[in-house]
Amino acid sequence: MNIRKSVMTVYRGGEPDRIPWLIHDGLLPRGRFERKLRNMGLGLKVSAPVWRVEMPHVRVETTSLGNIIYTRFHTPLGSVSMKQRIGLQEGAGTSWIIDHPIKDLADFEVFEFIAEDTRYIPDYKPFLEAERNLGDDGIVFVWAGRSPIQELQIELMGYRMFAIALHKYPKEFERLLRALERRADERYKILAESPAEVVNGMDNMNSVIVSPKLYERYIMPFYSRQHRLLRRHDKILEDHMDGRLKVLKDLIAKTDLDVVEAFTPPPIGDLPLKEAKKAWDGKIISLNIPESMFLESPSAVKKYVLGLLKEATPGDRFILSITEDIPAGFREMGLLAATSVWRKHGKYPIKIFSETS
Repeated sequence: MNIRKSVMTVYRGGEPDRIPWLIHDGLLPRGRFERKLRNMGLGLKVSAPVWRVEMPHVRVETTSLGNIIYTRFHTPLGSVSMKQRIGLQEGAGTSWIIDHPIKDLADFEVFEFIAEDTRYIPDYKPFLEAERNLGDDGIVFVWAGRSPIQELQIELMGYRMFAIALHKYPKEFERLLRALERRADERYKILAESPAEVVNGMDNMNSVIVSPKLYERYIMPFYSRQHRLLRRHDKILEDHMDGRLKVLKDLIAKTDLDVVEAFTPPPIGDLPLKEAKKAWDGKIISLNIPESMFLESPSAVKKYVLGLLKEATPGDRFILSITEDIPAGFREMGLLAATSVWRKHGKYPIKIFSETS
């Protein structure tokens, strides 16, 4: 089975033999069970970089104490620091920022210096090696780095400081944002000229933290600019939109994106697949099966996946995937149940004649 061909057929607007069924590479531990699922047709979605980063005038100092990583960035204008927790419980990710680098107004200028000092050097070797190693067993894509507004929210400020800065320091906020946008533009220029076909915006789009007003002001124009650039180079632009999207639905429809990736329907998301397909006509939906479903019985997982396939009928512009962590104790039973339904009912066009899988 040529999984890469199937996925790229969907990305390019064609009709595949089967609905692609993918999992992000790091979410499927290697071994017996992984081999079984991949022999059943589950493909891998692998990320690889196309650049390396240099900061010639910034000294980075890193120390660790137990499961806490302390990082300090030293610049000619001063220093900023952050703390990350590692060694998290499986299913909770690899790390969590518990102290963000921008804590008050004085840190804005320092981090603006860091942004301006950051250099991206094209380096395609890791990407080409990943493609050669994966072959036709999935696709290799590039994380582009978050959009600047989400970079501020999630990586640099945290939600509380972000809200304070947006309303209390609007001039300084916009100045820093422009610096981050210039840095992002450099990344996308490298991506446009790289061998990668699929570029992922790397956000965690969620209306809980990105209001329609913020989305329209900051997200839409950013991706419009990047999409115009990538389109000239025949690239596919997707964004990782894994949160609650109902109030953003109409704005997402107007956003220059080829793929809404990691789209998560209820019970974790708040937008049903059928409604999303109707709103986003012309866009590809790469759907993430909600991780909470895997806490249910295998029969419940089968019923849920069967329902998704029915909503996706006939299956055009649709990819089924796993983009979020599944608790280890439920991984095997849940993924096996989902894969068995996909094997039986995932042929394109979808035709489901029975209520059972």
